[in-house]
Amino acid sequence: MSDKIELKEKIAFVDLNAKSVWDEMTPEQQKSLKSELYILNRYISSVKSNKREIQEHFILTVNEYFNKNWNVLQKHPKLLWQLLCMCSYDGTTQFYHEWIGFKKKAGGSKKAKFLEELMPNAKRDEIEMLAVMSTDKEIKDLARQHGMDEATIAKKLK
Repeated sequence: MSDKIELKEKIAFVDLNAKSVWDEMTPEQQKSLKSELYILNRYISSVKSNKREIQEHFILTVNEYFNKNWNVLQKHPKLLWQLLCMCSYDGTTQFYHEWIGFKKKAGGSKKAKFLEELMPNAKRDEIEMLAVMSTDKEIKDLARQHGMDEATIAKKLK
């Protein structure tokens, strides 16, 4: 293994569910990887794919396995690496993962504002991501499930 492992290689290792890579790294490589775990989180949770199932897989698994209890787990980098590798889709396919940037918009879209009303406990970046990924029909269905009537839905999404 070379001295420096490029970020794209680390992302590929996650896609291939290569949990054992941690043990093959030198202490310097492990230290470097430890400092990049948050960056890897941002990349792995976003995938460029035409299939919604694959996009949802990465968002949900990263949130469920990797982000949960981050404050406690950050003291255990090997475990975090293994949890991140668990987010692999099938262990054989490599994907193109895009960076999820921080958006500092004052207002946001109407969809995002509407979703924020429906889910007041959700984080802002999750709301914005859901607003981008969801169709109008899906958002309307979600609003109906929350007991909202058609007139209110139409008014708020207009």
